[in-house]
Amino acid sequence: MKRSNENENDFRSENNEKKRKIIDENELIKKFLCSNFYIDKTLLIKDFIEEISSKICVTAPSGYGKTVNLNMLRYFFEMNYKDENNNKNKKFFEKLNIAKETKDGESYIDLYQGKFPVVYINFDVILLEESFDETIENFKSFIQSLYNKYNIIIDNNIKIYEKEMIKKILDLNVNINNLVVSISILCKYLYNTFKKKIILLIDNYDSLILNSLNTTYFDKLYSFHQKLLTNIFENDSYIFKSFITDMDYLLQNGFIEKSIPKLSYFKMLKKEYINNRDIIWTLFIKCGYLIIADNDNIISNNKKLKIRNKEIKEFIKIKFSNWKNKFYKYFKYSEIIDLFIKNYDEEKIQEFLENSINKENYSPNEDLNNWYALIYSLLSLNNEYVIVTKNKYDEKNNIRELLYVHKDYLDRLNNNCDNNNNSNSNNSNESNKKNDQFNPYLSEIFYITINVVPEENRIKEGCIQALDDNEKFLFNGLELKNIYNKIIKFGISVCGNKCGVIYEINYGNKFKRKEMATKVYCGENYDDLYEKGYYFIDKTRMINKLIEKGNAVYLITRPRRFGKSLNLKMIQKFFEKRTKGDSKGNDVFDGLEVSKDRKNMRECHKYPVIYLNFKDNESKTYESAIMYLKSKISSQFKYQREKIDFKKLDTSDQKLWNKIENEEEDMNKLNESIHFLCQCLIEKKFYKRKCIVLIDEYDKILINSFENGYYEMFIGIVRSFFSNIFKGNEYLYFGIITGCLGLELKTFYSGLNNIHEHTLLSDHLFYDCYGFTESELKKFLSHFEIPLEEEDKIQKEYNGYSCGYGNRIIKNLYNPYSIMKFISNNKNKKDDHLFKNYWFSSWSDNILNKIIKENEFSFKKDFLSLLYGNVIIVEIKEILTLKKNYLKDEVWTVLLHSGYITLSDKEGYKQNIKEMDDQIVKLLQSESKLNENDVNEDLIKKYKNNQLNKHLENNMYYIKIPNNEIFNCFIAKLKESLKNEIKDDNYINNFINGLFNKDIDTINSNLNDYLTCLSQYHLFANEKDYENVYQVLLMQIFIFCKIYGLNAEKNNGSGRYDFGFPNRNKKKEYILIEVKTCKSENCDDNLLHKECENAINQIIEKKYKMKHEKNGYSSFIIYGIIFWKKTCRIEMKINNNDIKGPSESLKE
Repeated sequence: MKRSNENENDFRSENNEKKRKIIDENELIKKFLCSNFYIDKTLLIKDFIEEISSKICVTAPSGYGKTVNLNMLRYFFEMNYKDENNNKNKKFFEKLNIAKETKDGESYIDLYQGKFPVVYINFDVILLEESFDETIENFKSFIQSLYNKYNIIIDNNIKIYEKEMIKKILDLNVNINNLVVSISILCKYLYNTFKKKIILLIDNYDSLILNSLNTTYFDKLYSFHQKLLTNIFENDSYIFKSFITDMDYLLQNGFIEKSIPKLSYFKMLKKEYINNRDIIWTLFIKCGYLIIADNDNIISNNKKLKIRNKEIKEFIKIKFSNWKNKFYKYFKYSEIIDLFIKNYDEEKIQEFLENSINKENYSPNEDLNNWYALIYSLLSLNNEYVIVTKNKYDEKNNIRELLYVHKDYLDRLNNNCDNNNNSNSNNSNESNKKNDQFNPYLSEIFYITINVVPEENRIKEGCIQALDDNEKFLFNGLELKNIYNKIIKFGISVCGNKCGVIYEINYGNKFKRKEMATKVYCGENYDDLYEKGYYFIDKTRMINKLIEKGNAVYLITRPRRFGKSLNLKMIQKFFEKRTKGDSKGNDVFDGLEVSKDRKNMRECHKYPVIYLNFKDNESKTYESAIMYLKSKISSQFKYQREKIDFKKLDTSDQKLWNKIENEEEDMNKLNESIHFLCQCLIEKKFYKRKCIVLIDEYDKILINSFENGYYEMFIGIVRSFFSNIFKGNEYLYFGIITGCLGLELKTFYSGLNNIHEHTLLSDHLFYDCYGFTESELKKFLSHFEIPLEEEDKIQKEYNGYSCGYGNRIIKNLYNPYSIMKFISNNKNKKDDHLFKNYWFSSWSDNILNKIIKENEFSFKKDFLSLLYGNVIIVEIKEILTLKKNYLKDEVWTVLLHSGYITLSDKEGYKQNIKEMDDQIVKLLQSESKLNENDVNEDLIKKYKNNQLNKHLENNMYYIKIPNNEIFNCFIAKLKESLKNEIKDDNYINNFINGLFNKDIDTINSNLNDYLTCLSQYHLFANEKDYENVYQVLLMQIFIFCKIYGLNAEKNNGSGRYDFGFPNRNKKKEYILIEVKTCKSENCDDNLLHKECENAINQIIEKKYKMKHEKNGYSSFIIYGIIFWKKTCRIEMKINNNDIKGPSESLKE
């Protein structure tokens, strides 16, 4: 009878379910009845009977017929429990080889077939669950089913103990100790019932242990398994024969009499032995998967191994892939691998590696190999990635290297690495096509370098050495930087069972950042720039500087909307370690300035960052301000809780943390809260790097407290709060505090040496990190296709800011908010661009309103000179205290830090003095009007010379108004401040319109009405300076109304006129104005009329219009304006026409 090999199908079984179908009773009977399926192995029965030992263990690879042969033994020996004389299975063996065998003249079938109780146990049918207890419940059901098979009858012949145990098992009312003795009790019951010894057949003895290797309850299950088997075999008088099958490891239980010597030094199967690669290869050889190519014995080291045949190769591929998928999905190794490829989480990677490495002592080389094997094994579980090792083992003795590549990027390595890949992929044409679509802008590879150091305190140093090794990124003869756009390199240093992990990001030689969109962003959230694809100016150079300087506390003040909040968010985005599973933003900084130095990228996403923003504070009372502060701190505690394992904190720390989070802390704990948070994050080793604390708009809470009357109560709280964070905080890496004003913050840090103030007065570090530079503006305009010809207009409107830098200033910084808004409103427009006061319109500045009103800036000579476009010298305080009434130097300090004035330099000041109008000189001298003689001419020159030779004293600075936008802002604010004094704010506009329209009555009535609105103080504070006061008044009006082409006190012909400007209503027509005062105690209309004629005739006689005629003006309007106390008279002469006065006489 010809039979084929039955284990072809069994060998290819893909899972346990299929295997269980094969050993099903009906399926097995079919095998015996199929003449073309079963190869006769029945002589194994004879060997089994004649074997001296009562315990036999058979090992062979999966699919080699162990289970089928075990069931053959079962069918041969097992008796009919209901009718011992009726043997139903005899027919299966009558034509097989065992039927021919005899003993003492009788056949083996007659002697042994169907003569014994048989207990058959297959441990592979017991399913593992998430927990040990759930798995034991499955084992209970398994034992119950086993008992039910024998139709056990509880009668008086059973011992009381056994009777109770059997009842418990059948009712599933057993504990774990009952389960340990359950099989031995069943065997004893069958022995006592049938008075025959038992044949015990155990299949897949090791499956419970092997399948549970990577569970959390392995140790418990292993202990239970050992006790179970020990109980069966420690008193085996009731056993005739036992037959145990297994794929590998299970030879050293202590009760198995046959063993393989090659593995005898392993006393017992334990989880940690799986990490020993020697036993793994030995077991693969023993199980028939591998062979030694040179036919040497197993004990020899460093032998070349190969897979036995193609069939086994395919089998291993399927099984190994299934096994990896199971580990990857069900044992959460996917999360661990994500720490490498998504989160770059150094602490978590280190924690996993140290918890997983074999804890035994090794030599340094063994250390390195074991860590390398662990990392290799872990990363190989992800089938989407491929491990590439060196083609030649030419690594240094203390270095191991590997690449980790996504399948879609593998083809970039060509075919040079095929022989050394962890080959999880098919390099098909389809995969190559997909590669081009995977990410057209970014191809990345992970490069892992492992080295060993002799001492644990040198692990960090070893990580840096690993990162610095192979700086050219040569691997298998290929220069990786020419192949990949992004290389994430991990430097891992090991010593014994300790390790360290540091990563950095490197960029390929052909890397190019994705072109930014044409959407303009005017907000303050850095995440929006990345997630929503806005255009932005790269300011990451600020991060470079922070990394270079290291541990410090920085106070940075800039005007509002100059990028303070956006830069802080950028810093947070760069430094902050992300939460588990958050891989968004890995490419935010790719290609930006900070990424150009790979050492900078070693700091990326690695720190705990605490960020507080007080911008939204609107607290009206002290109590509400305290609640606001508690709320802000509480939010930060909630945020940080999500990023740590809160249970690791001590009970007392948890209690205090909860109090702060629930806003229940007292004032002392409130002041110490952020320091406490830093302590918790670092002391409990949630992070291996110190904290970064960022506080935005710190001055908002102080300004708000001042405006609402609780400043004196609140300032102490703020001082203590800040001091606890930044003074002597050993858990602090660096801190940044930003605001508009340097409000006495320096007084918070007495004794603190590492605080660095960076203001517009002096900033040698961040001078170009706030505001846009000329080169940045050009890029901006080009990107949005705005003609460069518009740059001059843009410069006048939004440029002009400066920042102190040592003994010089950094000039030409543009207001970033205004530029962004301008671009947003004008992108892609070729002409007709809209210029608006974007920055000024973005909020209401109450402090500026208060300053202008209380200091009556509209009548300050130096301020009007500033508005006229001059550079002036003022004193600016280093420390500013909020108060109701500011001194003059304090006012300049507020204006500078708020962005309404800016610094100039000596060069700009000298140039301005040389070009300054004589009328401005006169105003600044506080002299009466100069006559047109040589003496007064000398006085003007002398004044200018004195100013040119002036040296700045301490706290004295050159200042100016930066641009037209700020000029317009001041005009609007000054006009607003005058509203309370002026009944009708149209007086000024009507007066100006009258000048242009030659309406002498409108001019006279509106200027007189305006004078009546002004206080006596404004006009007569200095009685000797009447004329000067009125000239200031007119200059104020002309500046407020932004008279184009305004000239004051110009030297034309043989003298000077007071004011002149083109008539905006008529081309080639020019307006000249001469101002005089009537010094008589009693001044009537006739006297005023005579003075007006004298003023007009002076302009004519002195030929003041000569220069303007040369410039093409052919028509002239001459006004003579005479002031007397709070009245005035204006008369007019147009070209050669008669002088014309008002139609009505003026009232005194």
